Amino acid sequence: MKNNLGKIFILTILFITGLFANVKLTLNTPAIYEGELASFTITSDIDDTTFPQINTIGNYNILNRASSTSRTYINGNYSKKVSYTYSFAPKEDVIIPPFKIKADGKVYETRVAKISVIKANASKDGEDFVLEIKADKKEVKVGESINLDVVFKYKLDSRIDKLQMNEPKLENFWIKKVGEADKSSENDYIVFTQKYILFPQKAGEYDLNSIEADVGKQIKRRISNDFMNDSFFNDPFFDAVTNRISWQKVYSNSLHLVVKPLPNNLELFGDYTLETSVDKNEVNADQPVNLSINIKGVGNIDDIQKYTLNIDNVVTYAEEPKISSSFEGNEYKGTFSQKIAFVSQSDYTIPELTLTYFDKNTKQVKTIHSQAINIKVNNSNQNSSKVKIETSNNIPKVSSNTNVQDVEKDKTTKYIILAICILLVGLALFIFFTKKKTDKKVEKNIIRLIKKAKNDKELFELLLPYSKKNKLIEDIQNQLEENLYKNAKNKIDKKALIAFFEDEEAE
Repeated sequence: MKNNLGKIFILTILFITGLFANVKLTLNTPAIYEGELASFTITSDIDDTTFPQINTIGNYNILNRASSTSRTYINGNYSKKVSYTYSFAPKEDVIIPPFKIKADGKVYETRVAKISVIKANASKDGEDFVLEIKADKKEVKVGESINLDVVFKYKLDSRIDKLQMNEPKLENFWIKKVGEADKSSENDYIVFTQKYILFPQKAGEYDLNSIEADVGKQIKRRISNDFMNDSFFNDPFFDAVTNRISWQKVYSNSLHLVVKPLPNNLELFGDYTLETSVDKNEVNADQPVNLSINIKGVGNIDDIQKYTLNIDNVVTYAEEPKISSSFEGNEYKGTFSQKIAFVSQSDYTIPELTLTYFDKNTKQVKTIHSQAINIKVNNSNQNSSKVKIETSNNIPKVSSNTNVQDVEKDKTTKYIILAICILLVGLALFIFFTKKKTDKKVEKNIIRLIKKAKNDKELFELLLPYSKKNKLIEDIQNQLEENLYKNAKNKIDKKALIAFFEDEEAE
């Protein structure tokens, strides 16, 4: 009879455990605005769960997946949950299909779920807050600039305590913020306008999604001092006041942009001039000649590539170009400057340089040229094997007196640095040995507690803080878990555990 009651009890426990066993899908984002990430999580509290390999949802690739495990003890009951979270970026409503999941010899199926993608409603004139994006062109060629204005307006009688606004982002576009926001007024609105300039790098059709702004208003919340019944405290002065920010989202319109390719796979667009000059046309052998390259113009001047020249029997050194730019009127202007040094033992010619681009005025491919420059080299020394390269940026000017003073300063500085190093090393050793002593004390405690553990449960709980520390501990913890919850008879090697912690202590 007792045996039967025991079997009934075990079956009941198993039934209840199975009843509450759970494999479920949870939507973390039941609805999103277009452009945001959606995610869902599959969770199982059943041992030996095999999660599915999910790579796509509908037409959208999984962009990120993350797993987590949690173990809990509540009133002496142990439970473990394993979760996998999947993220993707749908552009329209999407159905998450059911997934079959094997767990503990059974097959479970998650529910069908739907994630809604909401197109943000752009704010409109008449509302308290209005956000707009405006482009001066909707169809351009590669490299042709687009002037973009991000305009935020708020009514005179509305209040803003905090404002956060996204920057425009668009793949295959180089986007540059131009200056600070301009403040003006328009009817009953205060208007902030931030200018950007966009340079498309690749042909195609693009959607510049709406920009989001968070408008924050501070709300005061008064906490009454009711607990102070004395009339002396019956004054607002003694009331506590807390502040919090209430946020309102405001969305802009979106823009559709078309970028057409340039002929011959060109990437440079605009209108430019090219000039070159040398610091001397006649030099002695092994003396440098510096060539200056100057390009000015309107367009994506940042995309001009560095010039390099190879001339027979001439050593060349090309510096990195320097580019400065500014936004004037509605045009992006700039200068490109670069120096190249040449050293030779005989006469040579610096060849003409060219710049090819798509001319913004003629709408045609244009190539501009510099003039070739002849250099006369005197006192040619064919036996000299040492070539000296000098450029305007590489000529050191240091007097001998300064060198002596610098040496003395260097000595003093070295002594100070040495003293600081000794002090720091001593401090580090003190901290290290103090920590080591503390760690040893902790390890001694765990060894003593392992020896005193009366059963698997006590030992299992002792090892929980060390689950991730070592594979040995993880393996023993799994064996203990099987003993406790699967009626396994694993023999636990306490000696190995103690040896592990003793080794830790010895290190």
